[in-house]
Order: sequence, then structure tokens, then C-alpha cells
Amino acid sequence: MRVFLENLPALFLALAFGGTVYGLLARLMGAQRVWPFFLLAALFLTLALWTGLK
Repeated sequence: MRVFLENLPALFLALAFGGTVYGLLARLMGAQRVWPFFLLAALFLTLALWTGLK
């Protein structure tokens, strides 16, 4: 559990990157509303910075 909590910022950063890529791919495929993916990516980026990204 300690290792998981030590790597929490990296997990949030990976989720933010994945949300951004998924949003871009959905937009390229023709989806009209992709703002939830970018909002989720921004939330994960904020959590990564809040938990102490180094």
C-alpha cells in the first residue's frame, strides 16, 4: 500500500495523459462532445500537482 501511495502522482499524471489522448482520438473519430474527457484530464492533472508531483 505504501508503494501505491508513493506513486500516486505518477498514476494521476498517466490518467491525465490517457484522458487527453482519448479525447483527441474521440474528436478525430467525429465525436461532437469531448469536453468531459478534457475536464477529467484537467482534474487528474490537478490531483497530480496537488499530491506532490516532483
